[in-house]
Amino acid sequence: MKRFLGTTLLFACGAWDSPAEAQRTQENAAREADDGFGKSVGNESIGIYAGGEVRGFSATAAGNNRIEGLYFDRAGAVTDVIVRGSTVRVGLSAFGYPLPAPTGIVDLELRRTGERAVASVQLNSGDYRGTDLIVDAAIPVTDRLSVNFDGGLYDDEYVNGADAWFVSYGGVARWRPVDAVELTGFFGRYDYGDEEQAPVLYPAGDHLPPKVERRRFFGQQWADWAGHSQNLGALVKASLGSWQLAAGGFNSRFTRDSYASAWYSDVSREGVGRSFLLSGVDQRAASSSGEIRISRAFADGPRRHWLLTSVRGRDVRTDYGGYALADLGAAEVGVPDPRPQPDLAYGPLTHDRVRQLSYALGYEMRWPNVTEVNLGVTRSDYSKIVRQPGLPEARQDERPWLWNAAVAVMPTNQLTLFAAATRGLEESGVAPANAVNRGEALPALRTRQRELGIRYTLSANWRLVAAVFDIAKPYFEIDRTNAAYRALGEVSHKGVEASLSARPYESLSIVAGAVLLHPRVSGQAVDDGRLGNRPIGRTGILIDTAIDYRLGWVPGLSLDLRATHEGRRVANAAGTLELAARSILDIGARYRTGIGGVPTLFRAQVKNVGDVFGWKVSSGGGFTLLQGRRATLSVTADFQ
Repeated sequence: MKRFLGTTLLFACGAWDSPAEAQRTQENAAREADDGFGKSVGNESIGIYAGGEVRGFSATAAGNNRIEGLYFDRAGAVTDVIVRGSTVRVGLSAFGYPLPAPTGIVDLELRRTGERAVASVQLNSGDYRGTDLIVDAAIPVTDRLSVNFDGGLYDDEYVNGADAWFVSYGGVARWRPVDAVELTGFFGRYDYGDEEQAPVLYPAGDHLPPKVERRRFFGQQWADWAGHSQNLGALVKASLGSWQLAAGGFNSRFTRDSYASAWYSDVSREGVGRSFLLSGVDQRAASSSGEIRISRAFADGPRRHWLLTSVRGRDVRTDYGGYALADLGAAEVGVPDPRPQPDLAYGPLTHDRVRQLSYALGYEMRWPNVTEVNLGVTRSDYSKIVRQPGLPEARQDERPWLWNAAVAVMPTNQLTLFAAATRGLEESGVAPANAVNRGEALPALRTRQRELGIRYTLSANWRLVAAVFDIAKPYFEIDRTNAAYRALGEVSHKGVEASLSARPYESLSIVAGAVLLHPRVSGQAVDDGRLGNRPIGRTGILIDTAIDYRLGWVPGLSLDLRATHEGRRVANAAGTLELAARSILDIGARYRTGIGGVPTLFRAQVKNVGDVFGWKVSSGGGFTLLQGRRATLSVTADFQ
C-alpha cells in the first residue's frame, strides 16, 4: 500500500493497518511517533496534545473519539489493558480520515497478536510508590483467528495524598475469514473504589492558593468514588475489489455508585477558606454508538477517486444530580481536618437523553505526487431531552448541515501544502461541581475550524510539519450573576503549530512539537466586564521534546529524555490572575535483555526532575496540584 499525507487511504476507507508488534518489551512512544502532536504507547505519552487538550480544547469532551478509525461516543474511558495506544490527529495527520472534526481526533488502537503466542507480564512501581500489575496473553489461535486476554491490578497514589484501587480486565478477538475481511470484537472494563477526593481550591481574590505540602491529604476519608467503566463493541472492515466497508457498533458505560466532590471556597492569601463537600449516589452515563461507512473506488488514469456514504449514530442516557451538599465550615487548606460524616439526604435524579443520527456523503481524489482533495457534507439530526425533578421537560433540537473541505498540493517530492475548513457539531462537557447546575450535560454546539499548513521532508529521516489554524466555539464559564455554568460568549483559538520528527542516526530518535496560541473570548459578558477576554486555563506557548538514544557500546540499553515548557496560563474568569510559566524535565532509561531466554525490559524514570511546584487550573477557576518529582520502575517480560 502506498502511503499518502501520512495516513493510509485504504485504512481510512475500511481496511486495516498491518498487525502491531505484540511484545510489550518493544513498546516505545518516542520511536513510534510520526510527529510531535500526540502519541501514547502502553503507559507512556509524548507530544504537545492529548485527548484533554488539542489546540487548547478537549477533543475527548467534544466527542471526537475513534476506535481504529470508526466513530465511537465515549461515556467511560476504555481500559488501558486492551488498548495498545492512541494518536491525536490534527492537520495533515487527519487528512486521510473521512469526515474530520474540529478540535482534532483521538484514535484508539486495540491490541493485536503477533505470529507467535506471547504472555506479557508487567510490574510497575507507579507514581509515589503505587503498584501496578498487568498481564496480557496474545494468542494466535490459527493463522486467521487471534485473541488477547488482558488484566490489571492497580494501587494508585496521587500527588494530593489521595489513593484508589482499580481492577481492569478485558480482551480483543480478531478473525479474518478471508484475506480481505477482518472482524474484531472487544470487551474492556475497570472497577474502582476508595478513590479519595482531595479538595479543589477557589481563591477569594486575584491571588493563587498558598503553597501546600504535597502527598498530604486534607480531604475527608469517607468522601470517595466507587463504580466502574465498561466498553464493548464489534468492528468489521472489508476490502472487496473496488468496494470498501467499515462498520462498528459500541456500548460505553460509566457509573459512580458513590460520588463526592470537595472544594474550598473564598480561600484567603493566608490559606483559610470554607470547606464544602458534595455527595451523590447512582450517577450513571451510558452510550450506544456506531458507524457504517461504504465507499467505492474509481480509476481515472493516474488518479483515484473515492465516493463514500456514512451513517453515524448515538443514543446517550445520563442520570445525575440528587446531590447532598455539606458545609463543613472554615478550614485551613493543606492541613488535615477530619470531620465526622454527616447525615446525607439524597434527592431524585435528573435524567438526560441525547439522540443523534448523522448522514454523510464524501468524495476523495488522489493524484499521486500532484494533489489530493477531500470533501464531505453531513446532515445531523440532534435531539436532547432533560427531565429535571419539579421542572417542565426541556428539549433541544438541532438539524444542522455540516461540511468539510480540504485540498493538498505537492509542488515537489519533498513539499506538501494543504488547506482545510470544517464545520462541526460537538459536545461541550458537563458543568463543574461548584456551579448551581453542577453535573449538567451541556448542549451540543456548532463549531468551526480553518487551517493552512505545510509538510517538508528534508530526507527519509527528517520531516517538518507546520500549520496555522483558527477555531471558534461558544464559550462556557460560571456566570457570576447566578453561579450557573453556561455559554457567555464565543472563544476563538488562533495559533501556529509545528512538529519535527527526525532520526539522524539509527540509534537516535527525536520528536518535537510546539504550539503558539492566541486565545480570545468575545461577547456581551466581556463587553459588560463580567468576563475577561482571555479564557481560563489556556497558555500561549507549549513545547514538547522527546529524545531516545540507544547506546551502541551497551547492547539493549537506551536513554530517554522528555522536556516540556508551557507559558503563563490565565487562572481566573476576569483574566487578572495567571499561573507562572514552567519547564519540566523527565529522564529515563530502558534496558532490554533476556533472562532464561525470556525477553525482559527494565524501565526506570524520574519525572519532574527539578521538583517544580505548581498549580493546574480548571474551568471555574479551581486549583489542583501539579505532579511533583517521582521515580518509577517497571519490569516487563514477554514469555513466548
